Amino acid sequence: MTLDDHARFECKFCILLYQCTYTYVNNIDLGNTPSPDVPKYTIIFLSIVVNSLIFYLLPSKLTPLLKSYVISSIHAIICVGSVINFFARYSVNLKQVNRIAGGGVYGTGDEIMTYSICYSLGYFTYDLLLMLFYKSVRTTAALAHHIIILLAFYAGAINGICHPCHFYLLAEELSTIPLNLKALYHHRPRLYAIFGYLFIFTFLVSRLVYGSIVCGYAFGAAPAFFQMAFNAGDLTSVTFGLMQGSLCLLTRVLNIYWTILILRKILRPSKPKKKSS
Repeated sequence: MTLDDHARFECKFCILLYQCTYTYVNNIDLGNTPSPDVPKYTIIFLSIVVNSLIFYLLPSKLTPLLKSYVISSIHAIICVGSVINFFARYSVNLKQVNRIAGGGVYGTGDEIMTYSICYSLGYFTYDLLLMLFYKSVRTTAALAHHIIILLAFYAGAINGICHPCHFYLLAEELSTIPLNLKALYHHRPRLYAIFGYLFIFTFLVSRLVYGSIVCGYAFGAAPAFFQMAFNAGDLTSVTFGLMQGSLCLLTRVLNIYWTILILRKILRPSKPKKKSS
């Protein structure tokens, strides 16, 4: 090898090293979780199987709708507990682009989010199938909600876009617990009323206030995220980022729709009781 050949070889090696380093750094900027080592599809499949088994093992005297309320409550408790546990054990930085709009940063605790997301993906898949099998469980709003969540969560788990944001939004399931208990105890007037008030309170706090704050930080990080993706030449992240933003907006629209329904029910004048003759 001549001196010129050696120099050309070193030059090409340096360029290649620079390109690899540049790509790696920008990937870190956009987040480096979820890890490909996490058995995502296995967790999703097991979640579908376990939720389906619970449904069929519940007493047959319960209607499919009531069974769905029980399993929905279990899912909500696990989701809320996971988020509370994360807030208690790990650092949370909603202003850091790759920890809210990106995929998260390995070593900060973000790497465990995937397990909760995959469990939820399995639950929402099971519940969507349940709606298709049982008309009594199906509503248009619930179908739309599940499809939006499945698309957003799956895309986030695969490519890492908005993955931490999805995890934090699992805490919105808090309002699902009193809503289900309200339906399960419809024959107990006092408990029915208590759970009704709790549902209204938790819905406003978890979905309108908390959820809007999380989404607000995600949208606030969007310009910097897209700039990083453009700088890295990562058009895939740009495309999925736009998709995630659209799906997030749809969830906010659904929450506003449900809020209007709640307010209408609260403000609706009660029918006067007929006087007994």
